[in-house]
Amino acid sequence: MDPQHKKHRESEEKEWENPVNPALTTDERDKEQLLRQYKEAKRRKDNLTTEETETKK
Repeated sequence: MDPQHKKHRESEEKEWENPVNPALTTDERDKEQLLRQYKEAKRRKDNLTTEETETKK
């Protein structure tokens, strides 16, 4: 069996921890990663907003 087929098969067999709300994770590392991603996205948005207001002046 080739490795790609095995990977695809493993993903099919994966069960969600919380099927009602898969975004709601139970693992602390997942929560920390989501928080880091949120902060990074907010920082980038703020940087873009700041640059736009400075160029309009």
